[in-house]
Amino acid sequence: MSLAFAFDDGLTTRWSAAVDAHKRHAHAQWPREAGGLILADGSYAPLRNIAGEPLTEFETDPAEVEAVSGHRYLAVLHSHCSVEEPATGKVTPPPDCPSGADMEAQMATAVPWGISLCLSTGCADPFWFGDQVPRPPLLGRPFRHGVNDCYSLGRDWHREVAGIEIPDVVRDPDWWQPRDGQPQLDLYRDGFERAGFRRVERGPEGPLPGDCFLCRVRSPVLNHGGIYIGGGLILHHLAHQLSGRDPASVWRSKLDFLVRHTDLPDDWRPPA
Repeated sequence: MSLAFAFDDGLTTRWSAAVDAHKRHAHAQWPREAGGLILADGSYAPLRNIAGEPLTEFETDPAEVEAVSGHRYLAVLHSHCSVEEPATGKVTPPPDCPSGADMEAQMATAVPWGISLCLSTGCADPFWFGDQVPRPPLLGRPFRHGVNDCYSLGRDWHREVAGIEIPDVVRDPDWWQPRDGQPQLDLYRDGFERAGFRRVERGPEGPLPGDCFLCRVRSPVLNHGGIYIGGGLILHHLAHQLSGRDPASVWRSKLDFLVRHTDLPDDWRPPA
């Protein structure tokens, strides 16, 4: 099995000079989030962060983006910053995944986005996300919400194995947790039909290859899914674990219901 923790999407190496310039910029701006563009010539162009909450948000001025790049750029970089309290020495690590706003902005630009995690002592190389970024193998990928999670694994499996494109969904970390004064989100239940899936019922013979299960993991709503790949196995990706295969029987008691993409006939079988 090819292990994804050794996977290199190649973007940090390709744009190493720009990444280094971004890390210097982001470190100098800490604890404010900072970012910029990788231009067509591979250079880094820093941008002002005009967000109302710059310690936790990154927003650019469209006029500045136009002036700097003419809207012709290869990628976007920005930082997520730690919160450090000198009086107590307490350090809250930076969020290690994109926010829903990050995902939405990346989809709008349709170029790779990189996020570097930044402390007072310096910034790490970015992690990259977006459909323009090379994807790791289906098995053995490390978990990062919004980048490599159960939904992204399902998208990648359908694209790579079944030849079916599924839209991405903007989602914040822990979106399934209730929030005071806000409606409860139920993204899987509310969204599976819009993503092209229908609910299916199976008899005693069990699921068919390509059936997807939806369930709850310590959540009031559906927040986990996977794919039955045949041979009594499911493919899925739990938080804090590598993506992998498990016996379907282990998850039968947790199952809420099965769905299947409308473009995948019941007699479909995975390529040999």
